[in-house]
Amino acid sequence: MPIPLVSTAAALALALQDQPPAPGGNMLNMLVMFGGPLLIFWFVLLRPERKERKRKAEMLDNLKKNDRVLTSGGLYASVAAVHEQEVVLKFDESGTRVRALKSAIASVLEDDGAKDKPQG
Repeated sequence: MPIPLVSTAAALALALQDQPPAPGGNMLNMLVMFGGPLLIFWFVLLRPERKERKRKAEMLDNLKKNDRVLTSGGLYASVAAVHEQEVVLKFDESGTRVRALKSAIASVLEDDGAKDKPQG
């Protein structure tokens, strides 16, 4: 039994007359598609890095004389003097002193004499 051409065209015309999708729906889908991954990216990468930067800046601001530190080069030292952007580090009791930038301090060590337990 052949399908009448007129009824097929009428069914197609009726299907095309259905309501178009709401314009806000497409915008919401696009926002979720782009905003979701950006939000995940912020929580996974940017937020922890920002917290670490803040923690290190606070550590360097609280640096004081006689603190035991570990430099980014892997050297243990004591702080002999603290200036605005730099510190004077004392490496041994014979008086070896070196000026270094505060940013060269990797961590401040605990005061109980444990050289291998950096804070943070």
